[in-house]
Amino acid sequence: MPATSSLDDAMLHGNGFGVAPASWYYLASLAELARKPRKLDLPDGEVFVGFCGANGRPAVLGARCSHMGADLSHGCVKGGRLACPLHGWEYGAGGVCEHIPSSAEIPAFARQGTFPVEVRGGHVFFFNRPEARFPMPFFDGIAPEDLRPARPFELREDAPWYMVAGNGFDRQHFENTHDRRLVAEPVVDSPHPFARRSQLDLAIDGHSYGDRLTRLLAGEQSRMTVTSWCGSLIFATATFRKVRTYGLVAVHPLKNWTTRARIIVWVRRSGNPFGRAVLDPVNAVIRRHFIRLFFEDDIGRLTGTRYRPDRMIPSDQMLTDYLTWLQAIHR
Repeated sequence: MPATSSLDDAMLHGNGFGVAPASWYYLASLAELARKPRKLDLPDGEVFVGFCGANGRPAVLGARCSHMGADLSHGCVKGGRLACPLHGWEYGAGGVCEHIPSSAEIPAFARQGTFPVEVRGGHVFFFNRPEARFPMPFFDGIAPEDLRPARPFELREDAPWYMVAGNGFDRQHFENTHDRRLVAEPVVDSPHPFARRSQLDLAIDGHSYGDRLTRLLAGEQSRMTVTSWCGSLIFATATFRKVRTYGLVAVHPLKNWTTRARIIVWVRRSGNPFGRAVLDPVNAVIRRHFIRLFFEDDIGRLTGTRYRPDRMIPSDQMLTDYLTWLQAIHR
């Protein structure tokens, strides 16, 4: 273990960042959930399990059985109820135990915590509190049915969860890492009390394969809009002269201040059956490829980073303002 780990933990807690924000989290696709229950645990000790109920609607419960604490994610779904793998207690989507194989009576304590659930483009998200602090967001001005998601991909970072969205508010990072030159001053605002948004107008100056192809197919400049909801959901829209690409980064805090990110790229649905059946899937695959190249170029660059207020310089002001805002909403 690095010698600075205890210092880092103390510093992080002192800075006001919890190990897992109260927010929306990505769980699984509907297809994955239909096959078997899915588990998600957070470093604050909370464990959740999702499954498809009797009506096919997804539900998320606390994953530790109220009886003896068995992990319900190892159970199975019977008649729309989640059955505990240890004693077979069956829980409905409302969290109440509805059947115990060995008993005709069901004790009052036999119930699980329930959590808000939303579906976007066939993907399941849940809020990690009994009541959501804000509705499940989406891209500004876009209805979920207007977009088609590409197959998600996953990346891991050896950095705390709060630094992931911070990239969208770090002007030094864009200019130094991605060969993107700012052509106007960034615009930052808060469209919602739990959301922070940045808008950057960028010239694509790089000479990599991806940058050359981007200039050819999309244009030489882009407007990047990044909206962070509590640091756990990041909606990014890249608007070029010829195309517009939508990306959703769902952040999953892990132990030891590391992070897993699930990235879903979205494209506009065509207005005709041929386009929806043939062109949209191809478009989604192409956009996913370019976005993955962009994110993979970042892998490792955040490794070991921490927010050090005493080390920030004037060029960091945009990032400092974002992290200060993030601290305030999680207090």
